[in-house]
Amino acid sequence: MTKGQVEKKVRDLLIPLTNYPHMPYWASLKEAMVQLTLAQQALAPGERRRTVLVFDEAYKLQGILNQKDILRGIEPSFARSPQTTTPLAWEDLLATGAQEQAKKAIKEFMSPVGHVAQADDSLIKASHVMLADNLDLLPVMDGGKVLGVVRLEDIFHEISLTILAV
Repeated sequence: MTKGQVEKKVRDLLIPLTNYPHMPYWASLKEAMVQLTLAQQALAPGERRRTVLVFDEAYKLQGILNQKDILRGIEPSFARSPQTTTPLAWEDLLATGAQEQAKKAIKEFMSPVGHVAQADDSLIKASHVMLADNLDLLPVMDGGKVLGVVRLEDIFHEISLTILAV
């Protein structure tokens, strides 16, 4: 950092919860697809939303559902053994099996929340957590409340700007 630069915190780069797809754990895979599709359509070209944050009745963060989880949910045989499974044909997506799978609750397919960042954590601390666990996204908390998420690509960009400015 050059003289006069202030270390940025996670809160400086977070995407607010109001701007990120989130839904209750009892919602269906199909509803999650709708959330991600609508979120994507509202973004500028090049922006991406690949995950849905999952909450309980008390708005406590329960898990994260990503695109891979959704795809594994609508084709469960793939989740068991992707190398030895014959994939669905395109027309099979319209068949009863895939449509029935899409009605299942996201709680069956989400990943539990492992790590979170606190709003006042340094970007370096958040990047270490993300690199150690191969994460692209961390929920950002302030006390017990979810403020939003921080993405590795945004942290990388900020670190790059700092290093290149020297």
